[in-house]
Amino acid sequence: MKVSKLVLLAGIISVVGIGSLASTAFAWHPKGVIVKKVQNVTTNGVLSDADTSATAVTAKPGDTLRYVITITNNGAVDNSGNNDMAKTVMTDTLPSGVELISSPTQRQINENIGTIKPGISVTKEYLVKVTSNSDGSITNTACFTGNSTANDNPQQGCNPAVVTVTVPVTPVTPATPVTPEQPVIETPAELPHTGIAENVFMSSLILGVIAYIGYLYLDSRRALTDNQ
Repeated sequence: MKVSKLVLLAGIISVVGIGSLASTAFAWHPKGVIVKKVQNVTTNGVLSDADTSATAVTAKPGDTLRYVITITNNGAVDNSGNNDMAKTVMTDTLPSGVELISSPTQRQINENIGTIKPGISVTKEYLVKVTSNSDGSITNTACFTGNSTANDNPQQGCNPAVVTVTVPVTPVTPATPVTPEQPVIETPAELPHTGIAENVFMSSLILGVIAYIGYLYLDSRRALTDNQ
């Protein structure tokens, strides 16, 4: 009888112990969430959660974009640290069409965030320049990884931000018409005498001279006659 009670007691202790271990094994519950937003700084646009092409932010070549990435631990708040999200790392590989303003040749962004307490958010942001010279969309996705402090509850996630690039149409300026050179007309020093009026004048002048000579001749004859 005593042996049976000892066995039963040992069994109860074992069940309680296993239950305690199971409860401890599943006690760490961080819940990581990532949200990426984008703003067109050049046009003073709003910060948008542009997850799809339908909600994309518009831009043109040369515009400055601001990316804002927020990682939150939505685990239940506790004082034991069981729901902390540890070893949190954010990564972002820049797609073609944009470049980091602070480091144009850098294509990979890595942020070692560390531990995020339940109910706490960590935000990272950076500026990029639109280098694309063609119409289309640019999808920039940020991701994170993390784990519980007991390394038994891995966390990960990604979130995109979409930008639609439109290249402005440059108006064509019409060519300035070329004014043809005006031909130079040389005016002769003296115009040819071919007018009717001039011919009449010359004829009248000749007749007047003839008449005057005739008058002088008749006048001289009359003077001779008077002297005889």
